[in-house]
Amino acid sequence: MKKIISLVLCLTLVLSAVSAQALTRDFGMIKITELMASNGDTLDDSKGKSCDWIELHNTSEDDIDMSGLNLSDGKKNLAKFVFPEGVVLAKGAYMVIFCSDYEEVATLDDGTVEIHVPFKLSADGEKVVISYQDVILDIVTFDQQQRDVSYALKDDGTWAFCDTPTPGAENKFE
Repeated sequence: MKKIISLVLCLTLVLSAVSAQALTRDFGMIKITELMASNGDTLDDSKGKSCDWIELHNTSEDDIDMSGLNLSDGKKNLAKFVFPEGVVLAKGAYMVIFCSDYEEVATLDDGTVEIHVPFKLSADGEKVVISYQDVILDIVTFDQQQRDVSYALKDDGTWAFCDTPTPGAENKFE
């Protein structure tokens, strides 16, 4: 009987640990907050290239382990880019993802992580989709883009073009 009770307690502890780990992966708290599909002079990657970009924001009070989260430019293939192990978006932080048509996750000399995804954004307009296990968590549809004008989420939850892009920071509208 003692072995059965010990086994049940052990199993309960393991299941509790698994549940607690799942709470730190609340992907629903990651939001698309800004994007630029016609980047000229606004932001360069570490190699000096002006790639399209997407900004993600962790709206939660916890760091989020992004491994397994998907990013895409449409619904047909939700897993065009899958975040690898070890990528964490800190609580309240913003992350810029470069849409450069090649895949790379690199740690830079200053310790920051630079991510490139294997697709570009169309300046004629399309979608940006975050998903996990075929469940769409956030989706933004945008129209034709102008050079160096971002499409950004406003405080009231609506989207608008922004003449003063703020990649990696809170959006500001004049």
